[in-house]
Amino acid sequence: MQIFITGAGEVGFHLARELSSAFDVTVIDQSSKACQRLEGVDAQVLQGNAADAQLLMEAGVQEADIVVAVTGNDEVNIITCITASHLGVERTIARISNPDYIDQPMKDRKQIGIGLMICPELVMAERIVTDLYFPTILERRRLAGGKGELIELKVEEGAPLLGPIGSLKLPENCKVAAIKRGEEILIPKKEDPVNAGDRLILTCDARSVPKLRRLVHEETASHKVMIVGGGVVGFYLAKWLEKMDFDLKLVEIDNERCQDLAGELPDTLILNGDGTDISLIKGENVGSMDAVFSVTGIDEKNLLCSLLAKQLGADKIVARVDRSDYIDLFEMVGVDHAISPGRVTVEAVLRLIKGGDDTIVQVGEGAEVLEFRAEKEAKIVGKNAAEKMPKGAILGMIMRGNQPVIPSPETEVKDGDRVYILSISEAVSKVEALFSPEKGP
Repeated sequence: MQIFITGAGEVGFHLARELSSAFDVTVIDQSSKACQRLEGVDAQVLQGNAADAQLLMEAGVQEADIVVAVTGNDEVNIITCITASHLGVERTIARISNPDYIDQPMKDRKQIGIGLMICPELVMAERIVTDLYFPTILERRRLAGGKGELIELKVEEGAPLLGPIGSLKLPENCKVAAIKRGEEILIPKKEDPVNAGDRLILTCDARSVPKLRRLVHEETASHKVMIVGGGVVGFYLAKWLEKMDFDLKLVEIDNERCQDLAGELPDTLILNGDGTDISLIKGENVGSMDAVFSVTGIDEKNLLCSLLAKQLGADKIVARVDRSDYIDLFEMVGVDHAISPGRVTVEAVLRLIKGGDDTIVQVGEGAEVLEFRAEKEAKIVGKNAAEKMPKGAILGMIMRGNQPVIPSPETEVKDGDRVYILSISEAVSKVEALFSPEKGP
């Protein structure tokens, strides 16, 4: 597979380093310093403007399988992807930060020649919201464009998810696909028990996730949250948390920005001030907060604000870190969770690239979720899918048109279904064979 990466900043560098061992990687960047940083990476490195169509053609972009545009300039990334698409590249991914272009973490824009837009700030904000809203979730990934979800959560002592699989009172359209127990991944039977400490992997209709959350976390009282920084991340954090009945305060130093935020966030108390002003945050009772999110665009300010909030008694501290090599430092000195928009973008893009067309995501060493389209001639069409699954595989979800279907033991696969199957590595070839054409007499 040939992959073109435009932009050798933090995201581009880490992508090139991760992908170059398995794929043919070409990197383009205008900065000679950024290009020199890639000297130890097994990739072809070109210096130049990624929006230059002539340069892209001379570099052979028309032969690429995937183009990932992650420069720091939204317009350059958009032009690069549109150009690559016109030259025949089927898969393009553009990093976009301007909220005028994107209002969700990932957005399909194939109609203008961009396979997928991804916003680092919104991907990070979504990760933070999930961590607060559903604390036992370890991973939460979209299936079928967000209509279904793959959820991995930790089962705690006394949780309502203990006992035999067959007796669990899960919400409608939620299904246990696998159990991770230590290093082992089990495809469960009805009689298999769920123990404290296990990690459950579930497939769910996205509409059932709030019910699952209420089942796992019975406490639904509102939480006190303070957000420091009213930029893109802070705004979307507040916007999403307002829908979840959180008691919100947002601190922003720019007065004009505060006026804009007040008009957009009716259920959030907007405070014009500096999050590192100890008299301000003391006066706003930061020590009583269940969570403090320090998400300004300045790492040093986020660190100082986080440490002050921690010292004053706030329960949980989450800080934005633009330089991902500072993550360990932040957490070493007392920040509960340091998160980098660049790092989460790298992780999201790697999942998209390494997943390919069939593999959606690795769920552990030796197990993965596969996606297939059931064609009319496939062996599994018209058959009881649960009975046909080989040992080590389980039918997780079916997309039938635009409707997600969490299968029962009697569910049959129909022509045109998109089928999601969790499988251990040893069973993948047998699963693939079910979607090959039925042999004639």
